[in-house]
Amino acid sequence: MNDKLAAFVFRTRGLYMFIALVASMVLKYQSHQTAPPLLFFTGLIIAFGIQGFRMYSASYLWGKQAVTEVGADFLCISGPYAYTRNPLYLGNLLIGLGGCIAINEWYAYLLFALSWVLVYSVVIPYEERFLQEKFGRTYVEYMAQTGRLIPRLRGYKGTAHITPDYTAGVLGEIHVPVFLAILFAVIYMLFVR
Repeated sequence: MNDKLAAFVFRTRGLYMFIALVASMVLKYQSHQTAPPLLFFTGLIIAFGIQGFRMYSASYLWGKQAVTEVGADFLCISGPYAYTRNPLYLGNLLIGLGGCIAINEWYAYLLFALSWVLVYSVVIPYEERFLQEKFGRTYVEYMAQTGRLIPRLRGYKGTAHITPDYTAGVLGEIHVPVFLAILFAVIYMLFVR
């Protein structure tokens, strides 16, 4: 894939899943459907619980995850990164699943899945090429011992361990719970009966 296109998708990666969830809400609103409170609250708990995991993961990047260009000052192999190379993207998948559960329509799952696959089938290989060029053999070894998305049971045993900065992790992610609060408030007001 063209690196300019991949860089554009990377810069705008959060937008596509947001559009998918909003489009699902518009479709649901036009069809005058409701959502059961149990599913709404299940989706809410999943989304906010996983956002806590994202903040924890971001603390190992010292809050430098919300960037518009691919870059890395260091190769993070500690905490959740010892088990999966992309805990933040796995978190995005599960947060979106929580949103789909709250919306409670088949097309929400479809639109979100399509947007997520579209974005991360471009972004993850783009980042991996960059990291392999920057960290070489160390990154190749890390890739071989960790899951791309699905965590491996045995963590990577590298030598460069990172001390997490929890404050930076929370502050670097603070926009996401604000967005989620607004999203779930709108879902609740429009659909929960």
